[in-house]
Amino acid sequence: MTAMKDAPSSAVIAASLALATIAAYKYHEKKLKDVTQKLTNLRDAERKGRIKAEINLRQVIKYEDDKRVSASNAFYAQDDMSDNKTGKVEEKPMFLRCVGTIVSPFTKRMGTPRQGALAPHARGYIQMNPNVAPMETISGIDLFSHAWVIFCFHANTDCQSTSMKTKVKPPRAPHKVGSMATRSPHRPNNIGLSLVKITGVDEKKKRLYIAALDLVNGTPVYDVKPVVPWDCPNNLVVPSWVSQDDALSTVSFTKEAGDNLEYLLKRKKLAPLYTVKDFDDAKEAIKEILSQDPRAAKKRGKLSTMTEPYKVTFGSIELKFIVEEQGKVDVIGMAELEIDDSTVFVDGIPLAREGTMA
Repeated sequence: MTAMKDAPSSAVIAASLALATIAAYKYHEKKLKDVTQKLTNLRDAERKGRIKAEINLRQVIKYEDDKRVSASNAFYAQDDMSDNKTGKVEEKPMFLRCVGTIVSPFTKRMGTPRQGALAPHARGYIQMNPNVAPMETISGIDLFSHAWVIFCFHANTDCQSTSMKTKVKPPRAPHKVGSMATRSPHRPNNIGLSLVKITGVDEKKKRLYIAALDLVNGTPVYDVKPVVPWDCPNNLVVPSWVSQDDALSTVSFTKEAGDNLEYLLKRKKLAPLYTVKDFDDAKEAIKEILSQDPRAAKKRGKLSTMTEPYKVTFGSIELKFIVEEQGKVDVIGMAELEIDDSTVFVDGIPLAREGTMA
């Protein structure tokens, strides 16, 4: 009888086994989470390291290119463009001098409008380079309403590639098309063409003010040409995916987001492009940008929550927004980017801050 009393009951044994099983499960679950987090951190670190390396390489290449720029454009000393016997076209590289630099609120490629006309309240200016293009070179340009800006896709991260992408898939196209059949930045020559609205000229500060732009801050400008009526064809034809209207339905601000914007404008966090008196224009610019869904392609069509909002950079502030059903966007807050005085770049693109561009 005593032995039977001392022996653990089957219920106690079962409970002990259950506890041991739970403990083992919790241990392995924690171990799996630790391994997953470690792999995630390694992946993020690798990606950041790769982007940093690409940015450094881009700067080295730019430095080497600048050293090769001569007083006049360099061409191969050959009059004929092609070899009549072989039909082979001779390369004739041209070294371009920067006539100015773009100052805009777009400090990341993500969040930059895909076309300037989609964000008419987006403001910026071209800080002219008087050593190459004195202000006399743009005298009279303010008599035109719009201009073409020829620029460099300086924020490309594939400059180290030895092979050229002949075909690319635009975000809204159903399939790949030739790179020259798109507005993609990945081209045989990383030269871009953008239509902007002219809003003024400041002779003293050497600035050409523009609006409705789709250019990231710090973009090198090679030339500016006024738009004339003959630039606008009457019988323009484009593929259906180009004219596809997939804008999000509405963009609204919570009271907190509106208060945040007013506070940041008072602290000159969007200066010199927007000041406190430009509250309405700054708000409209943000709405125009978010209505075009700046999220990564794989995230479009998905909803978000208040606890996990999407984020996008505008000037030196970070916008927080959520996307609800039927494409409704709520801007739920914004704050100044956490940077110090020595930090003037985001993903290799300079921040547009008062005093950073003379």
